[in-house]
Amino acid sequence: MNLIVLVVVIFSVTACESKVFTRCRLATALVKTKKIEKTFLGNWVCLIEKVSNRDTRALTVSYYGKKSYGLYQIPGKWCREGKKGGECNIACELLLDDDIRDDTECAVTIFHREGFQYWTMWTKRCKNDNHITNEIYKCPDLISQRSMESPDRTLMPHSEALRVKRRLSRKGMERSRLYSYYGLPWLA
Repeated sequence: MNLIVLVVVIFSVTACESKVFTRCRLATALVKTKKIEKTFLGNWVCLIEKVSNRDTRALTVSYYGKKSYGLYQIPGKWCREGKKGGECNIACELLLDDDIRDDTECAVTIFHREGFQYWTMWTKRCKNDNHITNEIYKCPDLISQRSMESPDRTLMPHSEALRVKRRLSRKGMERSRLYSYYGLPWLA
């Protein structure tokens, strides 16, 4: 009996835990939603990192009682507590679960209407800062996705593909110099 109670308690505690993404896992999850353009991926990751510390269950209550929900810290005007509503037509509680697709859809709606400036933390901490963008494009999952999207790349690692391209380029340049040295520019 005590063992069953212990298992139920442990399961309840782990079920209530929030999901806190690493930077790379967050970037990969955002790409998988297919709602965010890769051009702005670094901006989205930075925004999420600064407003919610990449925590899906982040809930902020202001001094005046206004609430902001989830990864994107979406204010109550965009959702409604207890049932669907607000400008995103979503229940606020759904912005606190581990499924980030609906959160992302709402955040993209806000972005299309207001831009990133809607989030003051983005303006203060992310605007004109490419550090996170540079970091996420080093993530293994994103590197492998980019190389699979490009038809001219082979299955070899990105760094190996670059070495092969450089070697072929050097050989072509050497050949071109030799031909022009011997007065045979038409062979180049």
